[in-house]
Amino acid sequence: MTFLSSFQTVHYRGIDGLSLPALTRANLVTGVNGVGKTALLEAMWLFIGRHNPALLWSANVQRSNKPVLNPVARLSHDRLELHGVENGSHHELRTTFDKVADIARPANIDGASEANLMQLPITGRIDTYLDRKLAEGKIGGLQRTPWGIVQHQIPKPRTPRPGTVIEGTKFQIETSQEYLQRYSDMVREGHKEDFTNAINMMLPKVRGMEILTDGMGNSYLSALTSNGVQLPLSDLGGGIVRLSRLLLSCFASRDGMLLVDEIENGMHHSMLDDIWTFARRWMHEWNVQLVATTHSDECINAAITAFADAPADLSIHNLFVNEETGKVGAATFSGGSLAGARDLNLEVR
Repeated sequence: MTFLSSFQTVHYRGIDGLSLPALTRANLVTGVNGVGKTALLEAMWLFIGRHNPALLWSANVQRSNKPVLNPVARLSHDRLELHGVENGSHHELRTTFDKVADIARPANIDGASEANLMQLPITGRIDTYLDRKLAEGKIGGLQRTPWGIVQHQIPKPRTPRPGTVIEGTKFQIETSQEYLQRYSDMVREGHKEDFTNAINMMLPKVRGMEILTDGMGNSYLSALTSNGVQLPLSDLGGGIVRLSRLLLSCFASRDGMLLVDEIENGMHHSMLDDIWTFARRWMHEWNVQLVATTHSDECINAAITAFADAPADLSIHNLFVNEETGKVGAATFSGGSLAGARDLNLEVR
């Protein structure tokens, strides 16, 4: 299992030096807009996936699908540096970018084969340092950009890495192939009823789910209602789609971490108590550590209620800007201090 017990963003976006010294099984991150909650999730995702430098180009952290030659510059100027204690051992990730050549005009690389790709100019290099040592591994990781090719090593992890999933606030109503695959995996492992029971929290009339194909050959997730009607999941509303994605992502994160931005997004406040009760069971059953951001007092209270008999498994981390230093800090409430957190003005609105 991947379990992160502490984390520090030494250099990342606007949260340089942010430290969370005490992470637990379930973690809620709150604070005013712009304080760095989403950036914290991105940084954790990169740290857990530190053996895969290609994650630097992901829209999950770049916040854009537009190509970029130097992904580090968008994230942390000249270098990105993250520290954490994972499974009891301290680890460090430092990533830098070096421009090794200039080209006169953008290279036309769309549709290039892997063989042709090797013939295009190398214009940049990503260096990954793991635990202060330049990562050793296969040379040949290539990222295509309109300005040429960026090369990076592919470090070999010592042990197979468990799943870590990041869920952003923007989501499509349609069910993507990625989520259809996760649903298929759940069914094969005997958890189809779990999925249906979760949907029943919002929509009791749903009796089951199936993957169907429309006339164009596109697959989608369909709900069977109590009156025998099959309806696409998207027809049941954004809240149902959001809940479905969270459950499927939790399953895909088994033995790893689930990172969720604005976990209450799309959920009516009246459902939060039940959702947190289910979430706690899923996390225990599938061995998942959760870190989620929230702007909702109701979400915080529902989480505290769900963990009332195990307060040491829940932490609330309130991010704030230190008026003296201008840097982002965190106040953590866990265990015996959770009850007091209900009465504090955490400025989540």
